[in-house]
Amino acid sequence: MKLLIFLIFLAGAALGREWHGVEAGGTLEAEFAGMKDEKVLLRLEGGRSLLLPLRLLSREDQEFARLAQVSLNGAQVLGPQTFEVQCVVDGGCMARMGTRLQGGRGPWLFIGETFFLPMGGQKLERGDRLESKLLYYAGNRTYQPLEGDAVVLRAFALDLDDAVNADLRIRLTAAGDPTKFAPTVLEPLVERVSTRAIALPVGKGLFVTESAPLKEAKTLVLHQEGRDLPVQVLKKDDVLGLVLISCAHEMEPLRLLPREPLQIGQDVYAVSIPLTGIRKKLATPILTRGIVSKTGSAQVFQHDASVARDAIGGYLLNDRWEVAGVFFRPTSRVETTGTGRKPASAAAEAPPALLECLHTRALEKLFIEGEKDKPRRMSGVPPLRSGSLGEEAAEVIARLRKATALLVATHEVMRTPPPRKGDGAGAAGQPAGAAQFSLSGSGTRHNARCRWFNPAKACQANEGSPCKACGG
Repeated sequence: MKLLIFLIFLAGAALGREWHGVEAGGTLEAEFAGMKDEKVLLRLEGGRSLLLPLRLLSREDQEFARLAQVSLNGAQVLGPQTFEVQCVVDGGCMARMGTRLQGGRGPWLFIGETFFLPMGGQKLERGDRLESKLLYYAGNRTYQPLEGDAVVLRAFALDLDDAVNADLRIRLTAAGDPTKFAPTVLEPLVERVSTRAIALPVGKGLFVTESAPLKEAKTLVLHQEGRDLPVQVLKKDDVLGLVLISCAHEMEPLRLLPREPLQIGQDVYAVSIPLTGIRKKLATPILTRGIVSKTGSAQVFQHDASVARDAIGGYLLNDRWEVAGVFFRPTSRVETTGTGRKPASAAAEAPPALLECLHTRALEKLFIEGEKDKPRRMSGVPPLRSGSLGEEAAEVIARLRKATALLVATHEVMRTPPPRKGDGAGAAGQPAGAAQFSLSGSGTRHNARCRWFNPAKACQANEGSPCKACGG
C-alpha cells in the first residue's frame, strides 16, 4: 500500500501547488478540484484527475484542502462578479462590486460590497474593471480610511490557491489571537491615478493627442500590444488643446483629410472609441449617424451624432468614409439666441446638445514652426493625407481601430488626512495644543495626522528629516 501511494505521488506533474504524502513522503504538483466525504480530488496535467483519501495527505495539506473547499463553495454561491478598482493599497487594491441596470442590459453601477483584492501577479490600477470573475475568500481585513472609522471587510482573490495561502498566512501570524485575524490595510496618502487618451499616428513615430491628460504627469507611455513605450512631448498648442509627441513605436498614418469641406446638413458618422473593461486596450468602436449642425470656425464644427458616454475619443466621417474630424473627449455645446451661450448648468435643461468636433485640417498647426512670416514644416512630419478609408462600414471601423494608439498618463494625487481624536493632547515633552511629532527609527519626523505617528516617541520640532507624505 505504501509503495502504491509513493508511485501515485510520482505520477506526473501539473501547474498547481505541491502536495505531500503523509506516509510515503512523495510529492505531487496538482490543482485542487474539490473535496467530499474526506476525499480530495486533484487535477493533474492533461486533464487527468486523482481522488485521494484526505488522511493520506500531510496535516498542512489537509488544512489547505478544507479551507479551499470552503472558499470554493463561497465562490460558487456568490457567482461570477464584475467589479471596479477603487484605489491601490499596500499588497493589493480596494475594489467594489457592480450591478448592471435595466435588467442586465444597462450601464454598470459600482455601489456593491467593498472588498480587498490581493494583487498577486496581476497589475491593476484605479478605475480598472474586471468582468465575470469568480472571487475566492481570502480572510478578512481591517480597512482604515483617511477619513472615518476603520471597518472590517472581506478579502477575495482571483485564484483559489492564492486565496487559501493568504488566509493561512493570517492564521499563522494571528497564532490564535482573534484580534489579529483581520490585519489592517491603510488608505494611501499618495495615490497614483492613470488617465487614458487616444493618440493619432501622423508620421514616423509621431502622434497627436490631447494635452489635458499630460499636464503634470509623472509617467507618460504609449500602450500598444502589451508594451509600454516612453513618450516625448515635442510641441503643444494651447488653443487647440493638442500635443505632438514622439515614440519609438511606428504606426502607419491614417488618411485624415476629406477631399471636400463639410456642409451644413451633410450626413456624418461618429466613430466612438471606448476602452475595454480592464482599461488596458481600446474596445471595438461604435458607429452612429447624424448631420452637421454648424460648420463653425476653421478649427471646429458641430454635429448631432450621438457619441458613446464612455468613449475617450473618436472620429467623424463623411458619407464617403473620409475622416472629417476628430474628438478626444465628447464636448457638448447648446446654442442660444444672441451672441452668448448658456452656462454649463443650463445645458442639461435644453436637450439635445450639439457636439463639437475638431477639423482634421487643424491638426497641421502642430507641424508648423518658426516665425509668423517664415513658417516651415517640422522635420520628419509629412503633410496629412486625404482619401477614403474603405467601402464597407466594418472595414472602416477595423482600420480606424488598428490605427489608433492608447496613451496612458500617470499622476500622483496627495491627500491630507483629517485630524484624528487626541490630536490636541500634548505628547511627552510637548505642551498640550502644540504641534505633535514623533521620530521614527530612521530619523524621519511624523506629525500627529500622519499614519506613522507614534505618540510614545515624541521628538522636538528640530529633530529628524521631514516626512515626504505629511511634511512633518
